[in-house]
Amino acid sequence: MKGLVDFYATQVRLLWEWRGGRLALLKRLVITLAVATLSFALTAALLPGLSVASLSAAALAVILIALFNALVRPLALAFIAPRSLILTGIAVLVLQVAAFLVVERWSPGVSVSSTITAIVASFVYAIINTTLTAILGVDRGGSYFGYLVQALRAKGAAPATDRPGVVIFQIDGLAYPILAARVRAGSVNTMASWIRNGTHRLSRWEAQLPSMTSASQLGILHGNNDGIPAFRWFERDRQKLMVSSNPADAAEMVHRASNGEGLLSNDGVSICNLVTGDATRSYVTTAALADGSRGLGDSRAFLPFFFSPTGYLRSLTLFLGELITERIQDRRTRRAGVVPRLDRDFKYAGMRAASNVFLRDMNVSLIIEEMYRGANVIYADFTDYDEIAHHSGPERVEALQALDGIDAAFATIVKAAEDVPRPYRFVVLSDHGQSLGSTFKQRYGESLGGLVRRLMGGRATVAEQRSRGEGAAFTNTFLSEVVRTSGASASVARLALADRTTDGVVDIDPEPQLGTSSEVAQIVVVGSGNLGLVYFTGFDHRLTVEELEERHPGLIASLADHPGVSFVCVRSRARGGLVVGSQGARYLVDGRVEGKDPLETFGPNAVASLCREDAMEHAPDLLLISQYDPELGEVAAFEELIGSHGGLGGAQTEPFILHPAEWKLDEPVPLGAPAIYRNLRRWLKSVGIPLEHAA
Repeated sequence: MKGLVDFYATQVRLLWEWRGGRLALLKRLVITLAVATLSFALTAALLPGLSVASLSAAALAVILIALFNALVRPLALAFIAPRSLILTGIAVLVLQVAAFLVVERWSPGVSVSSTITAIVASFVYAIINTTLTAILGVDRGGSYFGYLVQALRAKGAAPATDRPGVVIFQIDGLAYPILAARVRAGSVNTMASWIRNGTHRLSRWEAQLPSMTSASQLGILHGNNDGIPAFRWFERDRQKLMVSSNPADAAEMVHRASNGEGLLSNDGVSICNLVTGDATRSYVTTAALADGSRGLGDSRAFLPFFFSPTGYLRSLTLFLGELITERIQDRRTRRAGVVPRLDRDFKYAGMRAASNVFLRDMNVSLIIEEMYRGANVIYADFTDYDEIAHHSGPERVEALQALDGIDAAFATIVKAAEDVPRPYRFVVLSDHGQSLGSTFKQRYGESLGGLVRRLMGGRATVAEQRSRGEGAAFTNTFLSEVVRTSGASASVARLALADRTTDGVVDIDPEPQLGTSSEVAQIVVVGSGNLGLVYFTGFDHRLTVEELEERHPGLIASLADHPGVSFVCVRSRARGGLVVGSQGARYLVDGRVEGKDPLETFGPNAVASLCREDAMEHAPDLLLISQYDPELGEVAAFEELIGSHGGLGGAQTEPFILHPAEWKLDEPVPLGAPAIYRNLRRWLKSVGIPLEHAA
C-alpha cells in the first residue's frame, strides 16, 4: 500500500515540478488531449459498434480514459503484476474493456455496442493515437508517464548525491563518417545538439582486425581482446569451433580476458551485450547466461508496458508498423533495381521489428531503471542499426531511420536523467563500422568454402559456417532469460520454445554443426565480413606455407589470384607472417616487399593488424581479405550480408566515440578497442569511479 501512496504522490510531485515549466506542461496537455480526441473520433468512424455524438463527447471520453488509467489501473496491476506476467496481460485487456465501458456510462454521446467492440476499439484507438503522435512529434523525448513509472519502480533507490555516474551507449556498427554526415544532414538531433553546443566532442578511433563486436566489446569492456581472430574461429587443441554468440563460448572469452577490473566491475550494469565487463548486474547479456544468470528475472523491466496506459499497445503498434515498413521497403528496393541488395524474407522482417521496437524499448527501460537505482556505470548496446545495415546497407534509408530512432531513445533517457538520484555523464560509441558491397557469392556464384573445395579438386570435405546478424543473438539471449524466470509466464515460454531450447539456452535459428552428414570436416571455412578464415582440421598446429605447398600445391597462389581476393596471409616456417597478393608479397616481420605491396590500399595500420592476428594462438592456416574498392569503399563479404564488417577496407574499421568535451583522449585516433578501455577507465576514475579495487 505504501508503494501505491508513493505512486500517486510522485505523480503530483512530477506534475508540480515539471521541468519545462507550467506553461509548457499546459501546452503539452492541450496538444495531447487534441490528438487523443481526434484518435478517438477516428476510431468511432472506423468501428460501427462505437459511436460518438460530437468532438466534445470524444474529448470527455478521452479524459475519462486518462483518469481511469491514472487512478484505477495502477491499483489493480500493483497486486497482479508481481505474481504473473500472463495474468498481468489478461488484467490489462480486462482493464482496457473496463475503461471503454466506463466511458459509455459516464460520457453522454458515446455508445459502445458490446464487449468485443470495447476490446477492438481499445486496440484501434491505441494504434491511431500512436501513429498520430509519431507523425506530429507530440511525444519526442518520451512521455512524462513513462518517467513516472520508472521512478516508482525504483524501490530502494540510491540516496541523492552530486557524484556523477556514467552511461555508455553503444550504437552497434555505426561508422564515424556516417554519423558525421547525419549530423551535417540535420538528423540525429540529440547527438548533434551535444556536438554543436560544445558539451561533447565527436572523435574517431580505429578498430583492428577483427573489426566486429565480440573482439571490440571485449577490448572496450575488459581492456584485452587478444586471442579473438574472428566472430567464429576453430581451436585446434580442442578441435572445437568457437562462436561468440554462444553463451558458453562468450563466457569462456570473458574468463580468458578478465582480470576482475572490467569497466563495469564497480557497481556497473551490462545491458544487451555479448560480454559482461565484470558487471555487477547483467541483463540480456550473452556471456552471463552461462553462469545461470536470471537477468530479466531479477528486474521488473516488463512492467512499464502494462502500467503505462498505452505501453504494450504502443509497442505492438510500432512492431506491426516496422514489419509492414520493412516489407514495403524491400519491395521498393527490388523494383528500383538497387544494387547491392539482399532478398529479405519475412523472418528477417520479424527480427528487424523485434530489435527496432521491443529490444530498443527494453534497453531504454532497463537503463532508466538502473539510473534510478544509482548504478555507477551503465553500458548498453543498441543493435538496431547494425541489424538493418547488414541487410539493407549502412547508408540506406532503412538503416538511417533506425539510427534516428536510437537517437530519439537517447533523448528519452536524457530527459529521464533529470529526475534520478545522481547526475549522469553520457558517452556514445560504436564497436566498428560497416562497409557496403555485393557479397562474394553474388559476384562469383560460389562461396569461399566452395572456392576452396573446387581448387582442391572437389575432394575435400568442407564445413562452412554461415553468419547471422547480431540481432538474432540478442533475441536468443532475451528469450533465454525469459524462460529462466519463475512463475506461470516462464512455464508457458518454456513450453512454447522447448524445441528451440538446449540446457536453458534458446536458439530460434540454430546453426548447423561441423561436419557433413556423419563425416568430420577436413576443412573449416568461416567468414566474418570480408575476412575469411580457413582451417585444416586434424592438426595440432598451424600449417606453414611450406606444409601447405607440399600437401596442396598451388592452392595459395590460386586463391591470391582470384579476382575476389585481395590477399592471403599465411605463416612461413622460415620468414614468419607472409601476405600474398596476385602481383606481389609482403613479409610482416621485416617489412620486405616483393613486387606490388598487397597492403598498399588498406591504410597505415593494416600491417599492425595483420601482425597481431598472425600472432594469435588460434590464427587460421589461411587468412583472406576479399576484394576492396578504395574509390567506393566497398568490399565483397564472405557471408551473405551486403553491409559487413570483420575485415579490412572501407568504413568498417572507422568507429567513433562521442564523449564529454572536457574528457580528452590520450591520442588523436586511438588504435584498437583496448585503447578505448584505457581512456574510459581514466575518465571513470576522474569522477570517482575507480576500478583498481573491484573484485
